[in-house]
Amino acid sequence: MRCLKAGYTIELTSFLEKLNAIPEQLKTIFGNAIAFLVTACFGIGVVLAIVGAIQWATGWDDRGGKKTIVKGIVLIALSLALGGGVLAGYMYIDT
Repeated sequence: MRCLKAGYTIELTSFLEKLNAIPEQLKTIFGNAIAFLVTACFGIGVVLAIVGAIQWATGWDDRGGKKTIVKGIVLIALSLALGGGVLAGYMYIDT
């Protein structure tokens, strides 16, 4: 068996601490990714609803415009159901 010097022990301890922090970092990354997807879903829903309203109001595509509005409203409702707190200003999930 080989005896470790004090410098190597500190480096090993530091490495093990960093290794133990990986699950927390992954949890933070995963939470931020979900927050981004929910926010993107809300934004796309708003754009779809606006485009559908313009299509329907101008008579360019009545049936397609109504369908686009419904799709936008469904995306907005889905994003609010999945993570409404994200849209209230809590962009990052703290654990």
